[in-house]
Amino acid sequence: MNHKNPNARVFKTHCSRMDHGGCGLLVEVAEGRIKKIKGDPQCPISHGYICPKGLASFDRTIHPDRLTRPLLRQGARGEGRWKPLSWTEALHFIAESLNRIRRDHGPEAVVFAQGAPKGLEHFVLIRLANVFGSPNVCGPQHVCHMPREIAGQITCGFFPVPDYEVPTGLILNWGSNLLKTNEEGIIALRLLESIKKGADLIVVDPRKTHLASIAQSHLQIKPGSDIALALGLIHIIIREGLFNREFVDQWTVGFQELKAKVEAFSPEQVAELTWLTPEEITQTAWTYATSQPALIQWGNAVEHTVNSLQTCRALLCLMAITGNLDVPGGNIMPTMPPVARLADFVKAELLPDKAKRMLSRGFNLIPNFMIVPQPMVVQAILTQKPYPVRAMVAQVTNPLITTSDARRTYEALMRLELLVISECFMTPTAALADILLPAATGFEFDDIGHYGLSQGWISSRPKLVDPPGKSWPDLKILNELGKALGHAEHFWEDYHQALDEVLAPAGMDYEQFKKKGVLKGKEIYQKYEAKGFKTPSRKVELFSKQLQQWGFDPLPAFSELPRVSLEYPLLATSQKNPYYFHSSYRQISALRKKHPEPVMDIHPAAAGIIGLTEGDWALIITPKGRIEQKVHLSESLDPRVVFLDYGWWFPEEKAESLFDWDRSNLNILTAGEPFDPAMGTPNLRAFPCRIEKCPSIK
Repeated sequence: MNHKNPNARVFKTHCSRMDHGGCGLLVEVAEGRIKKIKGDPQCPISHGYICPKGLASFDRTIHPDRLTRPLLRQGARGEGRWKPLSWTEALHFIAESLNRIRRDHGPEAVVFAQGAPKGLEHFVLIRLANVFGSPNVCGPQHVCHMPREIAGQITCGFFPVPDYEVPTGLILNWGSNLLKTNEEGIIALRLLESIKKGADLIVVDPRKTHLASIAQSHLQIKPGSDIALALGLIHIIIREGLFNREFVDQWTVGFQELKAKVEAFSPEQVAELTWLTPEEITQTAWTYATSQPALIQWGNAVEHTVNSLQTCRALLCLMAITGNLDVPGGNIMPTMPPVARLADFVKAELLPDKAKRMLSRGFNLIPNFMIVPQPMVVQAILTQKPYPVRAMVAQVTNPLITTSDARRTYEALMRLELLVISECFMTPTAALADILLPAATGFEFDDIGHYGLSQGWISSRPKLVDPPGKSWPDLKILNELGKALGHAEHFWEDYHQALDEVLAPAGMDYEQFKKKGVLKGKEIYQKYEAKGFKTPSRKVELFSKQLQQWGFDPLPAFSELPRVSLEYPLLATSQKNPYYFHSSYRQISALRKKHPEPVMDIHPAAAGIIGLTEGDWALIITPKGRIEQKVHLSESLDPRVVFLDYGWWFPEEKAESLFDWDRSNLNILTAGEPFDPAMGTPNLRAFPCRIEKCPSIK
């Protein structure tokens, strides 16, 4: 009990829908409202850590701009006129429209979409698509997590997770800035604790982050050249005989082919490609190979170019040849707790030919990637190839801001016959919807975190307060829509039964799980010694026959990115802000005060040539378009590089202008093509641009 407020109670839960972290929280609730949030020091995942987004998360529950009732578009799309509906009317309208489109054009003409997966609703969405008969579940996974996941499945049969449970000799922190954006289930505090216990730190990052400032070595790499560096490290480790001979001989295939592949990547050659020195590259290779154990903390940034899959493959080969796979303090395969088998939960058996029918196959993407990248959906809508897409049902996603080639994305959304959006707030994308459904968020419903991910644990997220108005959890929306479409036999009387279904193999229901809080698998290392790796050869496949059969390079292959020119002389890359999650939360005043405007970081020397000073507004221009962001001068950058703020729109502007969605939106500048031939990943980083002084008055 809280002595200042005798009616207050403190509940344990886990953060959700602010980012992927899943940090343990202590939440004080009084009179049906959240009063205070702090980190839970007893949480085995986060050890009391909490970020600014977590501290401000209760502001969402009481925000006056929350959507609170279903709305039907009136007038032209994006005009901003709406008619309130009951839930019964809304579900009937959606079900009737979707069933008509299925009859007229086939179930594949309907795409089911979601933003970054945040809870169980992602898998209920897949279940709904499978039941409906559509092979097309769309999301941002081609630029977020799945290149690492797919590369891991192909190479060693699992997604290698950094092991912070035991001491490690070295953390090679690559394209990851945990102090600003936590990876899925990897909390910044765990890395800092490991450093305090004696782990050395090497940071690979184009900018001097705080982690870089405390590291033994900072490799200020050219944006997008990660694969060249990884191949260069492998070259040195093999040439100098630093690899783990016993592991390589017994547990890998393709070592000689890999050795031949990296012959050309000498320190001198890699130095030219990466802007590093041969000495830095050589020293890093020696340090990583001789620090036993060592782990690679790899982040989302390595997945943002057309080298996406092959960069991840190269890093996996690096882990493997040094013997750092599935060993204590290395990159491991956590054991999952006993939960419902994912294929059973999503009813995959109802769509056995999904891989052959997906939009992705029309673009010859890798066949075991079961989520359709957003740009492929955009192309299918606009070109009707490989077949037309007529409707989209989307939840917690804002593709006008978060998808490459934003103007083309806008054009595609405008052509849809039906766009259904489930959201907490009105966003630029939500403003284009035909029917808008108000979603509950965070603390307003019961949920399970990290189901379907690879970290080896799941967490409880119990309901603490009621959602406003007529808002429903996405779990409930999907469950009721499934029944309205005529498929009640595949759904639940109440969405809470879905939670119990996930937990049934553990011998508990959700009420029991709430008391437990976290369910972890039992950690066992070097599991391959008993059963081998989960690959066709039962070994780590440095050379992948599977990739070869699918028509992709069986070895990590380097492909140079677009070069700067006289017209576009600077290299643009992006950064995520610690106060926001992609395009979310810019309407939360506590966070907006900390970072009120989109900011472009540029070296003073480069800015001086253009005539820019601190606080000016600048135009950033690429062949795709132009945006404006505010100038911040930073001597820690390479003068050839500019860092752009990602995820910007302006909730304070008018809905009819789609909240000035194109003023500062990074994806106005990016292109959907070229893309990674296996994953569909475009160049979201390391693209040429030019900078001009903005003529507008701010």
